[in-house]
Amino acid sequence: MNSSLQSLLTLENFVKDFQRQKQVWCSAFDAQLIRKFMRIRDARTSTDSYSKMRLLQSFKEEISVKAPEFRGCEQNDAHEFLTSILNQIWTLSPLLQDIAAYMGTGYTCPVESNLVFRVENIRTCKSCGTQSRRQEVLTNLSLDLVPGGCVEDMIQEYHKETMLEYKCECGGRTSCQKSYFKTLPKVLILHLKRFCFTSSYKLRKVQDSIKLERELLVSSKEDDACYSLVSIVSHLGNCGEAGHYICDGVHPDDHPDEPSDHWLTFNDAEISGTTGGSVCEQRKQTAYILFHKRQE
Repeated sequence: MNSSLQSLLTLENFVKDFQRQKQVWCSAFDAQLIRKFMRIRDARTSTDSYSKMRLLQSFKEEISVKAPEFRGCEQNDAHEFLTSILNQIWTLSPLLQDIAAYMGTGYTCPVESNLVFRVENIRTCKSCGTQSRRQEVLTNLSLDLVPGGCVEDMIQEYHKETMLEYKCECGGRTSCQKSYFKTLPKVLILHLKRFCFTSSYKLRKVQDSIKLERELLVSSKEDDACYSLVSIVSHLGNCGEAGHYICDGVHPDDHPDEPSDHWLTFNDAEISGTTGGSVCEQRKQTAYILFHKRQE
């Protein structure tokens, strides 16, 4: 929970979009998750650890109302927790838009305006060539690891054509599918698949080393974009059943116009200074979720 929240709080424009629309979500009783998220943000620099623990517990209880898998004290997956946060905030959008309209103003969900993107899947019958298109709306993208490769290699692997068993109206039973970015977000969250099931259905961690690069070029059907790495959630541990998550993120005082490469490592209550270069070198085998901010 801590590592996921620290990464989200690294996204300044995402947080500012909540602050800018405070009048709207403060007027909605059902927007408790946003309210508690922003209370955690406001207490981020506080030295009162007891107060912070109460805020985190309250946030955990709130998200568990619709995601009961996070209710107890079992170890859970940071990617699943992060996705649940974003989806729950996003589903509040219709309610908050109605409240905003009643107030004579507007509401734009920060999840939708900063993180959401669209992927287009094109399926082609190998017998007759008939195509069908389907769009997915996502807040993050899961990628297969390419051992020794970089994130761009993994995205290229994602774009590759795959074969499907699919019965076409022409009688053909084999199709191929390719996936493309239809649109690109302001912040691209990439989940690296570091866990898989063995033949005996046990969860195993994939510890292959990858290349972590500071800049990422991504193409879509509409445009190209250059992204900068701003945060990483890493999984420490050798097995798939347990472990420990930490977060590395750009220091809030680091400005894009004059970057100092000043980063912070958040290891629960321990916070230490580091650099982006050091993070990319140290997290080659542990990086699990990557946050990339689109350059202006």
